[in-house]
Amino acid sequence: MDRGASAVADGRRDDVLVEGTDLAGEREFTDAVLAFLATARRTRGRVRPLFHDVTVPQLVLLDAVQQCGADGVGAVAGRTGLSQPTVTRGAASLEQSGLIRRESPGEDGRRTVLSLTELGRTQLDHKRALVALHFARIWEDLDPRQREVAAPLLRRLVDLVEHLA
Repeated sequence: MDRGASAVADGRRDDVLVEGTDLAGEREFTDAVLAFLATARRTRGRVRPLFHDVTVPQLVLLDAVQQCGADGVGAVAGRTGLSQPTVTRGAASLEQSGLIRRESPGEDGRRTVLSLTELGRTQLDHKRALVALHFARIWEDLDPRQREVAAPLLRRLVDLVEHLA
C-alpha cells in the first residue's frame, strides 16, 4: 500500500496528495468554515439581548411556521432540522404565548397545521428588522461583488453543511 493510501486508511489526510485536488485550498476552506462557526457561536451571545421576549430557537420556529406551517408539523420539523416531538413541544409553548395557532383540519385529528397569530407575525417581523439592523454594518462592509454572492453562498453552505454525513 502506498503512503497516500495508508494515510487514508488511517483516517489521516495531512500527507495525502491526490492528483487534481487542491489540498491547500481545502485546508484554507476548512479553517475558514471552522472560524466562521466559532464566530457565529460567540455572536449568538451578543445577539441574544435582542430577543428578551422570545428565544432564538423560538424565532427559528416562528419563521418555519410562517414558511411551511400549513403543510404540517412534519414540514416544520424538516425545515428546522428538529424532530417532530421537539417541534410539537415548541409549538405548544408558542401557542401558550399567543404567537401561533395549532389546528387539526382533518376528521381524525392526527395531522396538525401551524399558523402565526397576528401577534406572532408582528413579533417575527419586528425581530427580523432588529436582526437586519444588527447585521447592516456587515452588509455595508461588503463590496458590491461580495453583496451579490453573499446570501446565495451562505444558503448554499447551509445546504452543504446540513447534509454532511
